[in-house]
Amino acid sequence: MSKNAPNKPKQVSWFNACGGRVGVVVGQSGDHAYIGQALRHDEDDDVAHILAFGAKFPLEAALKLPVSKHYSDEAQ
Repeated sequence: MSKNAPNKPKQVSWFNACGGRVGVVVGQSGDHAYIGQALRHDEDDDVAHILAFGAKFPLEAALKLPVSKHYSDEAQ
């Protein structure tokens, strides 16, 4: 599994999907958002995992999604 460039979360959008929850995470920097499945039982751990290993997702599309949680600049 390849790892994405280090980043901190700015916001996350969660959706219920077949087989579990899917998160779209927008980072503090970068040209992409990241999408992935919630694999842990802790939301912040899931966000960190998606940022590290999630698939690239169009940033413009991610910014149009309803935000489930905003993170401050100091988060994680």
